[in-house]
Amino acid sequence: MPLPPSPSEQIRFLQQLQRVLDEGAFVATYKYALLHAIADLCVRLGDDSGAPLELRTRDIAERFVELYWPQVVPFPAGEEPDVFRQNTGRQAAIVRRIRETRERYAGSLAYLKHDKREWGELVGAVDRTVCTMPLWKLQTVGQKQIEFLYENLGRGRRITLNPGVAYCFRAFYPMITDMVEGAWAQYVRRYNREVLGETTDLRGFLFGSERAPLLRYRPILEDIQDGRCFYCDERLRGQTDVDHFIPWRRYPVDLGHNFVLAHGACNAHKGDRLAAEPHLRRWSDRNREWSELLAERFEATGVLHDVTVSVRVARWAYGQVERAGGQVWVERSVLRPLGEGWAGALAG
Repeated sequence: MPLPPSPSEQIRFLQQLQRVLDEGAFVATYKYALLHAIADLCVRLGDDSGAPLELRTRDIAERFVELYWPQVVPFPAGEEPDVFRQNTGRQAAIVRRIRETRERYAGSLAYLKHDKREWGELVGAVDRTVCTMPLWKLQTVGQKQIEFLYENLGRGRRITLNPGVAYCFRAFYPMITDMVEGAWAQYVRRYNREVLGETTDLRGFLFGSERAPLLRYRPILEDIQDGRCFYCDERLRGQTDVDHFIPWRRYPVDLGHNFVLAHGACNAHKGDRLAAEPHLRRWSDRNREWSELLAERFEATGVLHDVTVSVRVARWAYGQVERAGGQVWVERSVLRPLGEGWAGALAG
């Protein structure tokens, strides 16, 4: 039976990851996207047993498209807004292909995914690039291969993460994505000074939630919540926010079932914390009770949704808080330790 990695093995994993970021050769941002994609898929598909995890390169390619999708629009700063260059030479092939596709679909990733043929062609093209470029070069440091993530076979459409790797990606996910996104943003800044102008919010542009489109969720959720705040159950008056139930800071993906309507004050008090078990149960019950109607509305308005992924991410996030002995948000400024009943609340 597999066992989680020991504390010393976990530290070793982080050290090796830091070596890749510090010492690896980066002629494009593909390796950053690859690390981010693997971390994301470990949350979605892995567990905390310490077992190996097999990943398809097609799933990695799909996550590539999602990561680059907001980055291929012209950056609104500098004298002439332009798309960021993500390569030391010509624009990276993946970026060019995604930009062309985004323009044809008016910026809507959801509408693109509905077009199975076009989505399949785009993911297939990205998949081929991933297998040619970063996948078998990611673990190269200098002239040496450090195969701490997976065996460097040099071919194939699957990789198998070594024992303990998925566990570490899940356990240190916020830290790892912070490291990767920071290095990625620094790379973009280095090669796009003329586009950036005087701006300082580069990272927010590259990796922030697309706040404007969140307005689309309000009419979808208002009547389902009967015009009440999801957290305090009082009538929605004044500032109303569309809140990520599992905070964006913990797992940065916009999926329809993760959103709730809340008073601005309740949202501000909750911040980037996880909500206590009663809120979790209400969220789980809502997604189950209104599953068909929510899916219909998400489809009709071009909103990405995948309730299975949303539940897996929630289970991972609460499991991490439980293992850390952390606290959850109840109301206003009230926090308390996460109780043992959270798994039952999520399961309904």
